[in-house]
Amino acid sequence: MNSVKWLIRILLVFYLSHSSFPADTISLHHFIQDNNHEVIVSSGNTFALGFFSPGSSRNRYVGIWYHQIPEKTVVWVANRDNPIKDTSGILRIDSRGNLALFQENQTLPVWSTNISIAGTRNSVAQILDSGNLVLIQNDTRKALLWQSFGHPTNTWLSFMKLGFNLRTGLNQVYTSWKSPDDPGVGNYSFKMIQGVSPQMVLYKGSGPLWRSGTWTGKRWSGIPEMTQNFIFRDSFVNTADELSFSSDAKNASIITRWVTNETGVIQRITWNNQARRWIRFYSTPKEQCDFYGHCGPNGYCNPYLDFGMARIFGGDQIEGDTKRVVGTYGYMSPENEIPFEKGLVTTRLQPSIQKLIH
Repeated sequence: MNSVKWLIRILLVFYLSHSSFPADTISLHHFIQDNNHEVIVSSGNTFALGFFSPGSSRNRYVGIWYHQIPEKTVVWVANRDNPIKDTSGILRIDSRGNLALFQENQTLPVWSTNISIAGTRNSVAQILDSGNLVLIQNDTRKALLWQSFGHPTNTWLSFMKLGFNLRTGLNQVYTSWKSPDDPGVGNYSFKMIQGVSPQMVLYKGSGPLWRSGTWTGKRWSGIPEMTQNFIFRDSFVNTADELSFSSDAKNASIITRWVTNETGVIQRITWNNQARRWIRFYSTPKEQCDFYGHCGPNGYCNPYLDFGMARIFGGDQIEGDTKRVVGTYGYMSPENEIPFEKGLVTTRLQPSIQKLIH
């Protein structure tokens, strides 16, 4: 009789942990296990949270990916620098109310939200259709305790931000993977820089590689592609409490993301459902003039004239003269061709070329 009662209790716990809770949540009584191939999926089937192995790696990670896109695209990784070597991982709410990742026969977590929770520790983790994983206090207040949007990895989604919460000290920085097989923190980071004229800067290690230029009121001066404001809603905030930039798709049906990739390139890409692939909308740096400090102090870089090679000006010089166009034959299209005589300039040329050729 005792064995029958024991079996009933086991079956009841199994039922409660797998059947009685929403498919988008993890709670005290509902966890996910890697060896059972379990995931939780957002209510609109947009994003999934579960275990995965990147590329050719056999290491196991907890991550978030697009649920309905056939090409698995991971947008966030929990234990990016602490992989599990087998499929014994369990993601659950621990005794302190944190969302934590455990490995078999280990009492210390591999990864945790690691926050102090006052009052009830009856927390719930939920994956939202925005791609945000949130930890909520499971009481009448439903207070937000932690969110993955505040701790990004390499991917910037709509409704995420780049920059600082100056009240809490939170700095949202996007860091590349080490390689397609390793989501660990890589060599490139994309961050907001404070100062008189804040800018977005891409770093390689500790050195700047590219910068966005200053905010003009409508866009970053170094990103002319941002004139496509019928697609994205761009917002720059610079107050005593916050310094941040966000760029959200105006239409929820547009699946778009920024990625700081392991080759040192920032890309904004959009999913084309008809072509069934990601389409690059924008990427940088893409030519020599994009690189930070390429021209040196007081330098002027004009890719239309010299394919990105710099001309060094004097300290107080703002214009330069040249009697020839530097480049290769065939660089200039026929309708823009000019006689190589001083004083003859076609109005079809770029304004910067008109100034430099006399």
